[in-house]
Amino acid sequence: MLRTLTRAGTVAGLLLLGAVQGRAAETETRTYSVTVDGKPAGTHTITLRAADDGTHTVTAATDVRVRIAIKTYTYTLRSTEVWKADKLVSIDAYTNDDGKRYQVKAAAGPDGLTVTANGVARTAAAAAVTTTGWKLPDPKAKDVTVIDTENGSVTPARLDALGPVQVAVNGQVATGQRYKLTGVKLDAEWWLDPAGRLVRQAVVSDGHRIVLTLTGVAR
Repeated sequence: MLRTLTRAGTVAGLLLLGAVQGRAAETETRTYSVTVDGKPAGTHTITLRAADDGTHTVTAATDVRVRIAIKTYTYTLRSTEVWKADKLVSIDAYTNDDGKRYQVKAAAGPDGLTVTANGVARTAAAAAVTTTGWKLPDPKAKDVTVIDTENGSVTPARLDALGPVQVAVNGQVATGQRYKLTGVKLDAEWWLDPAGRLVRQAVVSDGHRIVLTLTGVAR
């Protein structure tokens, strides 16, 4: 049910192509609260580490526990992505979606990305982005490819700019931008700050509204 939680949170913060990508050897941790249908449900954390050679290692951790009707739903995601020169190099992710378990790996090759989920392989474009949500597709590209780090699905999607929005990061208010990402089983709205961080993500999955809200940034 919460498979779109990390879309675009995608998602894991998002860095716009051409925006500030972070200095070499810098580490930044972004913490989010998670609500489901308005109820507090857990946390989502993304940590970015930038190496001197331009490599970015992105780790994400999501923990959700929420009561829906008569059932208590649990969700756990742990993922590591490696990026270099704005291109995805690899993914290693594990998810437990209320008992449904997924192991996802991806590796870049000469013809794009090979994505393997629970032993089933598929291909994706080299320019694909992930649902971790740390990097937005090029805003000029309306047609994009999204790899779901939860289950390894590869989804063609459309990216639309919705205009400016007021956002807050560590108590500082600024004018950010809103984007809409839509595709099969993908319907998400992202709010980004001027540096390209994901500040708010709202998705509807299986009839439930899931919202991630940035609560803090630490370096």
